[in-house]
Amino acid sequence: MVDPAVGYPAPMSGPASTAPVEPKSLDPKRHPAALARAIAEAWRPYRWRAYGIGILAGLFAGGVAAPVATTSLLFALYFAGAALPADTPWFEGVWSLAFALTVPAVGATAFARWQPPRLRMAAQTYIWLATRAEENWARVFGTQPVPRDEASMRAVLASTAETPDTAGERFGLWIALLELDRARAAAAEMPETTANDRYNHSAAVWLADFVAGTTHPLESLQPLVDAIDDSNERVEAGVTMAVNRARVALSEGQDWRAPLEAARDRLGTSLEGSYDRLVWWPTFRRLLVSTSVGVSVFWLALLGLGRYFPIAARYLK
Repeated sequence: MVDPAVGYPAPMSGPASTAPVEPKSLDPKRHPAALARAIAEAWRPYRWRAYGIGILAGLFAGGVAAPVATTSLLFALYFAGAALPADTPWFEGVWSLAFALTVPAVGATAFARWQPPRLRMAAQTYIWLATRAEENWARVFGTQPVPRDEASMRAVLASTAETPDTAGERFGLWIALLELDRARAAAAEMPETTANDRYNHSAAVWLADFVAGTTHPLESLQPLVDAIDDSNERVEAGVTMAVNRARVALSEGQDWRAPLEAARDRLGTSLEGSYDRLVWWPTFRRLLVSTSVGVSVFWLALLGLGRYFPIAARYLK
């Protein structure tokens, strides 16, 4: 099950329904995306720290290491009787390129690898479930991307056949839109053929009630998890239970990291690489765009508006 509004899973879980609740009266800590937001908020200081480390590394690379390297190259060319065209600022371009590439590479690495172990393990568990949720979406909808905004979600819902095969994904979309009556209706259509189906159905009902304000005991769902024969499905259901325990802890102001941390050991070591990729790449891309824009503006200002920067313009001549 996916919470398409944030790209993270909205794991499901268990019993009887309660009366419909208007979105305005919902507890923000019970929102389907509340746990994802808590992780993002916990990441915030480490993200800014990583940005600062990346900038410092970029200044060193572009202001110290690259100038030393280009100066050494200049001496080598001089003794070899060769020279670069004097009317082009080759070396300054190399320094700028070193800065623009070092900032995102070091910043993204610092963010992905340098986090408190408990936060890192909790985030890894949640992101693992998000990845599985998107794989489940792809099995139903093929190459159709998971919708990320309200308009896209409603468009998908309008065009999706209301069958048991699509009930789980429709539940995820309706719960993300906080339309609890329709989410419950979709949950009621979910198949209950296998043990995993029965768990998913009960889990969907649990989540709808939780978002509405009622917390049913999760212990009643554990026998459904234990009854699942397929080991992969049982692990996924167990991690979903951990995520729901974290939801409950967050809503009650308790330690939401603990259930996710405890579930991390079930997922093996292969998750490290996928976590780094999923966290590292977006951070690298964001920083690369920012530094590229900054360096481009700098050079456009110097080359195109040289008369407004007479000292720098004279230096580049």
